[in-house]
Amino acid sequence: MKALLGFLGLMLVLSRAMANDVSAYIVNGTNVSSATTYPSFASMFFISGASYSNYCGATMLNSQYALTAAHCIYENPSTMLNTYVIPQLLDESTYASAEKARASEFYFPSDYIDSGAVLWPNDIAVIKLESPLSSVPDYTYLLNTTINNSFSASDTYIAIGHGQIAGNVSGGTILQQTNLDYVSLNDCRSQYGLVTDKQICFGGAQSGGYRNSTCNGDSGGPVYIESGSQYIQIGITSFGPRSCGDASLTVTSVFTDVYDYIGWINQVINGQEVPKYYVTTVNGQRTLVSNIITANSDAGGSINLICLVVLLVMRLFKEPKNNLQNQLLPVI
Repeated sequence: MKALLGFLGLMLVLSRAMANDVSAYIVNGTNVSSATTYPSFASMFFISGASYSNYCGATMLNSQYALTAAHCIYENPSTMLNTYVIPQLLDESTYASAEKARASEFYFPSDYIDSGAVLWPNDIAVIKLESPLSSVPDYTYLLNTTINNSFSASDTYIAIGHGQIAGNVSGGTILQQTNLDYVSLNDCRSQYGLVTDKQICFGGAQSGGYRNSTCNGDSGGPVYIESGSQYIQIGITSFGPRSCGDASLTVTSVFTDVYDYIGWINQVINGQEVPKYYVTTVNGQRTLVSNIITANSDAGGSINLICLVVLLVMRLFKEPKNNLQNQLLPVI
C-alpha cells in the first residue's frame, strides 16, 4: 500500500510539473474578425502589479459568472488571488483598457481529479466575479442543453483562443479560431484509454505538418457547434498531447462535455453550491480562504482517493497505444 501511495504521489507531482512546462497556441488558426462572432468568449488574465499574462480562456455565463476548466486554477492560490476575467477580448494588447472584473469565488466539482494519469475527469469550474460586468448579458442560452453524446461528424465545430501558433511560433495578439473534426468516444478511447462519456474528442485537418487543434493556454475556452446563426458551446478545453496538433494522432483535443454539468452550473449560479475557495479582504489585504474541508467530508476525500487508486491500477493494465499517456498535458 505504501508503494502504491508513493506512486500516486509521484504521478500527481509529475502532472503538476507538466502543467508549468507549457506555452499557449491554437494550431492552424486564423484571426477572428470580430469578438461579437463568439459573444460569450472571455479571457482569464493573471495581473499583479506590472506582471500580467493571459493564461486561460473562459466563457461568460452572465455578468458575474464565468465558465472555465478546473485545472486552470486548482490548488494555485496566487493565480486565484490575481485572476481577472475580460469579456470579448479580440486583441490581447488592449487588455489594460478593456472592461474587466476580479475573481472572488471558485467552484469545481468535488469529484474533479487533477491528474493526467486519469485524464482530468470533471475538468470544469465556475468563477464568480467581485462585481458584474456591465457589457455582459445572460449567455446561458449559448450552452448546449440538447445534444447528449450524439454529435455528428458532418457538423461544424470551432475552437477559439489566444496565443501562439503551430511549432511554438508567435501568433500575435489577435484571437484565433480553428475548425475541428468530431471523433467518436470509441475511437478516442482507442488512443487515450479511459476517456469518459463526460468528455468530447476532436481531431482536425492537417496543414503544414500539424492538425487543427487547441493547445496549452487555450484551457477553459470553448468548442462551439454551429447552429444556424449562433455558436453553441458544447465543450471546455481540457487536455491534449504534449506536441499540439501532432499529425500522427487522430485525436488532438479533448474537452469536458458541457451538457453533463448544466444542472451543476445552474446550482452554482443560483447560490446552491458552496465555493471551494473564496477571497476575503481584511485590513485592505486580499486573502484566499479554502472551503475544501467543509465542502468535502473525510469520507468524500477517502472515496476520491480510492477512485484515483482504482483508475491508476486500471491504467497499469490498459496502457494507451504508444505510451501516449506520458505525453499528455492539460491545455494551460
